[in-house]
Amino acid sequence: MNWTPNPRLSRALWTGGLVLLVAFPFYADTYSVTTLIRVFYFGLLAVSTGFLIGQGGMVSLGQVAFAGVAGYTIGLFAYEREMPFVLAILLAFAAVVVVSFAFGLVAMRTHGLVFLMITLAFGQICWAFAQQNTSLLHGWAGIRGIRPPTVLGIDFKSTPNFYWAALVLFALALLLLHRITRSRFGLALNGVRESPRRMAALGYPVYWIRVTSFVLAALYAGAGGILATYSTGIITPTSLQLSRTIWVLLMVILGGAAYFWGPVVGTVVAVGLDVLISQYSERYNLVIGVIFLLVILFAPNGILGGLARLTSKRPRTAILATEAAVPATEGSGVSAES
Repeated sequence: MNWTPNPRLSRALWTGGLVLLVAFPFYADTYSVTTLIRVFYFGLLAVSTGFLIGQGGMVSLGQVAFAGVAGYTIGLFAYEREMPFVLAILLAFAAVVVVSFAFGLVAMRTHGLVFLMITLAFGQICWAFAQQNTSLLHGWAGIRGIRPPTVLGIDFKSTPNFYWAALVLFALALLLLHRITRSRFGLALNGVRESPRRMAALGYPVYWIRVTSFVLAALYAGAGGILATYSTGIITPTSLQLSRTIWVLLMVILGGAAYFWGPVVGTVVAVGLDVLISQYSERYNLVIGVIFLLVILFAPNGILGGLARLTSKRPRTAILATEAAVPATEGSGVSAES
C-alpha cells in the first residue's frame, strides 16, 4: 500500500511542530532546553556529513575538525582577544572556508576508501595539533569560560534567548540546504555522485563541483561548532577526537543518509537515547551501541528507510549510504579528473 500524506495534514503538523518548538522554553525545564540546543549543534554536524554522503557520495570523517576550527577561532578572538561578536563569527567562517578549501583541493582528487582515509587523517592531524599546542590553544585544557554575547540589547547568556537563536539558525540552515539540494548545483552534484565520468563528458567541472560541496558542508559543520562552543562555554581537543566523529556518523546512519531529513531524525533519536538511558544505566554506551546495531541490521537505510519500506515509499536518492561511499565506475583509487 502506497501511503501519500494529505497536504493539509502535513502543513498542520509542520505548523504545530514549529509552534511547539518556539514555545518550548515556556513549558520545559532548563535541562530539556539545553538538551534541544545540543540537538541543534549536533544536527548541523550530522547534516554536514549526511549532505556529503547522500548528495555527493562522499563519506567524510573530517567534519568534526571543521567544527573545531570554528570553535577555536571563536575562543581565540571573541573570548581571549575580546573581538566584536560579528567580526569573530565572520573570522570563524572564513577560517573554515580557507582550511576546507585548501584540504578539499587535495581530497577531492580521491574517491571511495582513499577519500575516507584521507579525511580521517586530516581529522586526526587537527586533533593532535590542538592537543599538543600549549602556547596558543592551551593543549588539553583548551579554552574555557567562553560566553555568548549581548547583541542589540538581547543577552544570549539567557538559556531561552540562546535557544531561540539556535533554533532560528538551525531552521534557516536546513531551509537553505533544502533549496540547494534542489537547485542546478544540487542536481549536478547528484550527477557527479552517480557517474562522474559521464558528467565530465557533458562538460561539467566535476572536480570543482566536489570541492564546492565539500566547502559548503564544512560551513555547516563550522556553524555547529560555533553553537557548541557558545553553548558549552569550552573548546578542547576532546571536541575533535575520533569518538565524536564516529558518533556523528552513527547519527546519519541511524536516521538514513539517503534522506534529506535522515541526519536530523538520527540526531534527535541519538541525543534522546543518550540522555534517557544515561539516567538509568552507567553502561548507556553499550545499550546505545546495541540499538544502533539492531537498526543497521534490520533497517540498513536507517529509521526513515525502514518507515519508507513499511509504507512502500522509495527513498528520494537512488543509492544507499554504503553504496554512495564507493561509486562503481570509479573504484577506490586516486582520480585523474580535475
